[in-house]
Amino acid sequence: MKKMSVVVDCPIDTTINVLKGKCKAGIIKKIHSGLSRFGLLKKDLAISDKLLAIQLNDLVEDGIITKLKNDDNPLQTIYDLTIDGKHLFHIIELMEEWGKGYKFYRQSNIKFSSAEV
Repeated sequence: MKKMSVVVDCPIDTTINVLKGKCKAGIIKKIHSGLSRFGLLKKDLAISDKLLAIQLNDLVEDGIITKLKNDDNPLQTIYDLTIDGKHLFHIIELMEEWGKGYKFYRQSNIKFSSAEV
């Protein structure tokens, strides 16, 4: 059984705990973009079956995605974002923008600092 992601005293830590793990933000982004089946996610993210299955199960347990088994032949499992998942997607977008700006600033600052020395 997975440890609860909810941190009672700090909602920011709760958000971080939900996203903690390999590729979870990427998985959420890919599902939002329309990649909803296990095989497509695996191919696009280039991770192992086991790792993807673990991360998807964690996101299902946290209520970020839903897992729907389609009765078609062959059996297909389809993933979709919940309302919480859609909200988290927007946070991930903001984090990505912040990260790009921060990375650019740090790289520019380092280059500038080393030129002065």
